[in-house]
Amino acid sequence: MLLAGTVGAWIIAPAPMIAQHTEEKVNPHAATLQGFSDRLKAYVALKKKLEAGLPQPQPSDRTTNVEHHRTELAQRIKEARNGAKQGDLFGDAQPIFKQIVARDAENRGARDALATMQEVPAQSPPAVNTAYPEKAALATVPPLILVNLPRLPDGLEYRFMGRDLVLRDQASNLIIDFVPGAVPAFKK
Repeated sequence: MLLAGTVGAWIIAPAPMIAQHTEEKVNPHAATLQGFSDRLKAYVALKKKLEAGLPQPQPSDRTTNVEHHRTELAQRIKEARNGAKQGDLFGDAQPIFKQIVARDAENRGARDALATMQEVPAQSPPAVNTAYPEKAALATVPPLILVNLPRLPDGLEYRFMGRDLVLRDQASNLIIDFVPGAVPAFKK
């Protein structure tokens, strides 16, 4: 590296030391959540492939046509994911989801957290590849929790069922995975 000195004089300065081996530090949560995202992408690709041969319901279709589509899609997903079990999609990200929900519960206080859970279906435990209960309320996950959870691909949604965080496929109405005990136990 050349540095200018007095008029007509140049001084040669040594080049800065460059580290031969730079270790890249990866946020462990980011890598874990990327794995979750990759598994969701694989699920969505599988679903798209399974849905390819089904006639798509139209907004003007009667309920029976929409139900037929949902039932047929659910059956295809169940067959394709025959060996699916709890944790296949959430994987090692489950503790992160529990932390997010627990932190929200701490910030809300027990009274507000209990009020939030009033519409949540009590059925527990959920099971992978089973239908979300038809008659159960589709209680929305509070926005302050949603904003902290990883964004889901279109057609998938988070729901609570009892104290479990459920991953639901809207088109098939299937529970595709869940995090058991995601909601901390509250004393009434």
